[in-house]
Amino acid sequence: MPSRSSVRAVAASLAASALAVSLPAATAQAATPKGSAGSARAVTAEVDLEVSLLDKAVRVPVDATLNKVQTPAERDASMLTAAVDGVDRGRPVTLVKADVGRSVTHSDDRGTSASVTLADADVHAPGLPGTTLLGLQALSAEVTCPVDGRPTAKVTSPLKLTVLGRPVSVGLNSPSRVAVPAVGTVEVEFSKKTVTTTTAAASALEVSVDLNPLNLNVARVTGKVTVASVSCEKPTAAPVVQTSRPAPKPTKADLPVPAGQPGALASTGSSGTGTLVGGAATLLVTGGAALWATRRRRAHARRR
Repeated sequence: MPSRSSVRAVAASLAASALAVSLPAATAQAATPKGSAGSARAVTAEVDLEVSLLDKAVRVPVDATLNKVQTPAERDASMLTAAVDGVDRGRPVTLVKADVGRSVTHSDDRGTSASVTLADADVHAPGLPGTTLLGLQALSAEVTCPVDGRPTAKVTSPLKLTVLGRPVSVGLNSPSRVAVPAVGTVEVEFSKKTVTTTTAAASALEVSVDLNPLNLNVARVTGKVTVASVSCEKPTAAPVVQTSRPAPKPTKADLPVPAGQPGALASTGSSGTGTLVGGAATLLVTGGAALWATRRRRAHARRR
C-alpha cells in the first residue's frame, strides 16, 4: 500500500503541474521594424508636352527628362533630344541644350540632399525651330534633409531669362505671363518650394505652355516644362519595440498553502489567482481522499 508520504508527494506534484499549466506562456517576439534610409531626387529638366499635328489630326506626347538621378548618384549632361513623329520630317527635335547641366544626389548617416545646376541653357518646343521657348544664363536649386534638423529648400534666380525671345523679370509671388500674337502664351512660375518636417522639394522654373505655331505641321503644343527640380526625404530611425519575457518556472513558493496555515492565500485577489488556487485546491482534496481511502483499507485489514 502507498504510504502517507508518497500520497502527499503525488498530490504536491499534481498541484505543481496545474500551476505550470495555468501560468501565461511567453509571447512570441514580433519582427523588428526597420527605419527608412531616406531618399533624394534631382532632375535638370523635364519636358511633358502634347503636340497636335495638322495632317494626321493626332496628338503626340513628348515626355522626356534631362539628367534624372536618384540617391545616391550624380550625372552631367548637356543635351536632350526627342523624336516627334510628323515634325520636321521626323527628325529629332532638340528640346533642351545647355553648356552645363548637372544633377547630384547624396545620402549618408547625416541625411540626404539633392541639387541641380544649369548654365547657358535653351529650351525649345516642337514647331518653333527658330524661336527659343526659354533662354537662361544660370540657375540652381538645392534641398537638404538632415537627420537632426528641419529640411531646407533654396533656389537661385536666373541671371537672365527670356521667353519666346523676350526678356522676362520673374515674379516671386505670381507667375509671369508672356503672350505673343500668332504664337501663343507662356506662363513662368519661379521658385516653387514645399518644406515639411521630414521632406523638402523645389523647382527653379515651372513653365506652362500653350502654343499655336502652325509651323512644321504642328497645330498646337500644350503642357509643362520644369527646370531644376529637386526633392529629398530625411532618414528615420527604427522605433523601439518592447518584447515580453518568458514566464518564470514555478517553484515551491508558488504552490498554494492550505487554509489555516501561515502563508495561506487570502480569499480576495484577481480572477486569475482565484482560478489558479481553485485548481490546486481540487488536486489537494483529491490527494487527501486517496490518503483517507488508504487508511480505511488498512483498518479493515487489521479487523480481519
